[in-house]
Amino acid sequence: MPYIKQERRIGLEEVLETAIAGVEVKGELTYCVYKLALDYIEQKGENYQNISDAVAALSDAADEIRRRVLHPYEDKKVFQNGDM
Repeated sequence: MPYIKQERRIGLEEVLETAIAGVEVKGELTYCVYKLALDYIEQKGENYQNISDAVAALSDAADEIRRRVLHPYEDKKVFQNGDM
């Protein structure tokens, strides 16, 4: 995951907190993530590099959630409930 400078992160987090406040279900979250990537492509220009960058960012974010959130959660549950 590319880590960004704190001053950039603060402004982005404010925008994202407002956006995520209305999301209630997975379908809405999926739509928001998709729309963010689509708007990025539209803003930067529709070309192979920008489309590829958007797809890579979505994939990288999914990988990071698996690595930093899902896997530790599963490890915690194995510890709590025992392995299979």
